[in-house]
Amino acid sequence: MDIKEAFKKAILGEIEGRELYRAAAEKADDKKAREVFSRLANEEDSHFKTLQKLAESYFKGEKLEIPKLKKLETFEDAESPIFSRDFKNFVKDKHFEVSTLAIGMKLELESSKFYKEMAEAVEKEELKEFFVYLSDWENDHYEALRKQIGFIEQYYTAQNSLYRF
Repeated sequence: MDIKEAFKKAILGEIEGRELYRAAAEKADDKKAREVFSRLANEEDSHFKTLQKLAESYFKGEKLEIPKLKKLETFEDAESPIFSRDFKNFVKDKHFEVSTLAIGMKLELESSKFYKEMAEAVEKEELKEFFVYLSDWENDHYEALRKQIGFIEQYYTAQNSLYRF
């Protein structure tokens, strides 16, 4: 894949993640979930805007100025990194939120792998470092979502009688 196609794919991936998390933030009943999904949407939007600027500079042959993005904010508490403690008691009908977590995990993992591949494919050292940074960032999102699924999975499965399958 050439660098132009790589930038297009990366930008599209960030848009998809942003829109998924925005929709989840708007639809979630749980206050903490709304806040976290909003934060994730904002982080994806930051990546989107940064990638747009980098692509524009890269293709104009300008000197690349890799911005320092804010480090991933943690959203953990004693039990759940995303939802309030009461959420698990009402998880039975939270199909949208649970689906968002599952889809989000796939998007984050795919993005992490893609950025790692981009880092290996580009020659400019500053771009390599930036794509490794994005890969790590997306992997952090993946791990947070994976941890959350682990927190609610048994409650969701039990409340929806999925054990019989």
